[in-house]
Order: sequence, then C-alpha cells, then structure tokens
Amino acid sequence: MRFHVKLTLCLADSLCTKWTRAKNGVSETRPAFEQLSDSLEASFIQEWTVQECVAMEERGEHLRIYVISSEKCGRFLLCSLGFGSFI
Repeated sequence: MRFHVKLTLCLADSLCTKWTRAKNGVSETRPAFEQLSDSLEASFIQEWTVQECVAMEERGEHLRIYVISSEKCGRFLLCSLGFGSFI
C-alpha cells in the first residue's frame, strides 16, 4: 500500500512540475506568436482556423496539417540559417 501512495505522490509532483514549465513556456513564447499572427494575412489565418477545426473534429489524417507545417518550418529554418536551399 505504501508503494502506491509514494508512486502517486511522485507522479503528482512530476505533473505539477510539467504544468509549471508548460505555463512558463506559453507566457515566454506568446509575444513571438502574436507578432507572427500580426504579420499574416487575415485570409490565411481564417483558412488555417477552418483546417484546425476540421482536424480537431475529425482527427486521423486531418491532423497531418500540423506535420506538414512543422516540416515546412524546419526547412525554412535550415534555409534561413544557411544550411541548404529553400524547398
């Protein structure tokens, strides 16, 4: 019985630490995301918002919008750092 209590307390402590880190991460990155959003055209934001809603409702293959976007961002980052050509 004591093992389960100790395990539960360790898990709770770990989750609290992760929650705190996540909250700090969001507050630190918020200005950059707001600046990025302000630089985009409203039609692009509206289109992506619709795609996001579909992905959240349908799941599965619709969630690939995030994978594709992260791959494009990675290629852009490599290009802007001078590690290859923009694809």
